[in-house]
Amino acid sequence: MKRLKFLSFSMAACIVCLLTMTSCSAAEVPAASGGAGMDSAKLTSEAQSASTFSDVPSGAWYAEAINYCQQHGIMSGTTATTFAPEATLTRAMLATALHRMSGTPAVSDAPVFSDTVAGFWYSDALSWAAKNGIISGYGDGTFGVNDPTTREQAVTILWRYAGEPEGATAADISDAALVSTWAKAAVRWANANGILEGITNNRRFDPKTNIKRGEVASMLYHYLSNTTSSQPEPAAGGRTLVAYFSATNTTRPLAEYAADILNADLYELVPEVPYTDADLAYYTNGRADREQNDSTARPAISGNVENMADYDVIFLGYPIWHGQPPRIISTFLERYDFAGKTIVPFCTSHSSGYSDSSIKSLAPGANWITGRRFAGGTSRSTMEEWINGLALPQPETAVDAVTSATGKAGFNLETKSVTLNSGYEMPINGLGTYSLHGETCVNSVKSALASGVRLIDTASAYGNEEEVGQAIREAIDEGTIKREDVFVITKIYPGSEMANPEQSIQACLDRLDIDYVDMMLLHHPDRNDVKAYQAMEKFVEEGKIRSLGLSNWYVRELESFLPQVTIPPALVQNEIHPYYQENDVIPYIQDLGIVVQGSYPLGGRGHTAELLGDEVISRIAKAHGVSSAQVILRWNLQKGVVVIPGSSNPDHIKENTELYGFQLTDAEMAQINALDRNEKDDWY
Repeated sequence: MKRLKFLSFSMAACIVCLLTMTSCSAAEVPAASGGAGMDSAKLTSEAQSASTFSDVPSGAWYAEAINYCQQHGIMSGTTATTFAPEATLTRAMLATALHRMSGTPAVSDAPVFSDTVAGFWYSDALSWAAKNGIISGYGDGTFGVNDPTTREQAVTILWRYAGEPEGATAADISDAALVSTWAKAAVRWANANGILEGITNNRRFDPKTNIKRGEVASMLYHYLSNTTSSQPEPAAGGRTLVAYFSATNTTRPLAEYAADILNADLYELVPEVPYTDADLAYYTNGRADREQNDSTARPAISGNVENMADYDVIFLGYPIWHGQPPRIISTFLERYDFAGKTIVPFCTSHSSGYSDSSIKSLAPGANWITGRRFAGGTSRSTMEEWINGLALPQPETAVDAVTSATGKAGFNLETKSVTLNSGYEMPINGLGTYSLHGETCVNSVKSALASGVRLIDTASAYGNEEEVGQAIREAIDEGTIKREDVFVITKIYPGSEMANPEQSIQACLDRLDIDYVDMMLLHHPDRNDVKAYQAMEKFVEEGKIRSLGLSNWYVRELESFLPQVTIPPALVQNEIHPYYQENDVIPYIQDLGIVVQGSYPLGGRGHTAELLGDEVISRIAKAHGVSSAQVILRWNLQKGVVVIPGSSNPDHIKENTELYGFQLTDAEMAQINALDRNEKDDWY
């Protein structure tokens, strides 16, 4: 079982490491003295001097907390003048903070994770953390550099390091039902002790939302004001689920034994239509006979596992009917995504042997451990002996266990956003403006913003930055959005622009005229690309650009380019669509902690009609009651690829945002994957 194993250092260190998770992609301003001695620091009500951060207004709800953290050396800014209170925390930032807390010990080891690169800002910290057993990686050899931390995860870390104290019987929040089971006690405790104050809105906790630096500062400031004693060592918990179906109560006792032995959660598969004795009578052509003779039968299950993403290991118990698992087990396996999870089946039978051959294919990507058949009435000690002999996945540390629920890619389909390695959140669907000009461009961008689009992609080469900026300013003036609501990407082009990067970058900023740019990309490789990127890094330090990226960069180009720059690119934008899928490039980029964005997601210029009319895509669209464009865009999202389809049609723009009410099955994803022709429509 993958048990939660917590770090054995003081609560004070945990507080500091959480608070110092800054946007490490830029050079962090050294913290003032304090930090490690936070356990003895005394919170006072005395007025503090004004914050030195330009992005922390004196009247902001988190200003006092940030000011306190800065003065006591707990947390420094991302630059000399900015704190980035809206930036999100990532695992790499946490490792870096812990490394600095330990005095930044020298590291001579090469990176041990496949998604890290030597010489990056996090490289030494990750090697150090792994070598010292502080934060381990995932089972596939990656660290999850870019994985964010949600609000409920941050609260749970504090609660567990506080010794899992008892809280109230219920939390006074309006969305308590959305809190994961493993976090409920922590949220109740935090609420009862006033730790949630300042990060709730209308009594909402928003547990699945990625927590921001300003929120963490406020949360821990309130925590410190309620903490006067040292904290005990944390307790451990479990991340294993025992799911079972037991029509005659033969399998139930074994499942209960397993859950108790494993310290796991227990979930019963309850059929919507219960089985009667007549249904279960063998060889009478009753319900069970008919279902077992029909490989497509899928008896409905009442209820769901609310937080399946939180489990790494699933023990699956069932009886054997006619030599096979009951078809309700097939229903269960097809309902959830088990990719990367370990499934351990066990069955009960009076005479039939062990069987799982008919169900393995229903959970593609899962790691199946060979199970075992047990007779009815098997003892607890027999179950325990079997479980103790299994080669289950190795345990993770506390941070791994709590943060892995969000997934390696950092994609959050609930918030429709992805956390970048720069700490900022970016929407995962937006509007591409390549072919939009003049009033058409202005109207299209405003229409997109009115439809909820919050990601706009432009470029110097598109010749429409002025129109994009105009549309955004007008939407702000009209009250449609606030500047911080929209994420704007632009690019500088090879040739003269990269040869004179400072001038070109400033020209982009001037044409857009929206205070700052959320992300700037190099449009494609050039002999001056490193020079141009280094110029963009300076603009990041000045707060004029928040994140950096590349466009039309592939494996060979990245291998050469990355060691020459300081700030890692947060995004790579490449042509990606069903006829040109880049299935070898996408995972390489994602394993580096870099988000992939697909240009031409509906096919290149002149090729869209052919792609939308593809027979396979059209058939899948019909099955879901959506358009072919929506199927293609959803396919990208499920691959962890951000989409920026272009359109000037308001109806199409709105349609291209409606991607979250359906989900493609594994079989449908495979069918689209099979369409790859390696046909690139652009020369880049």
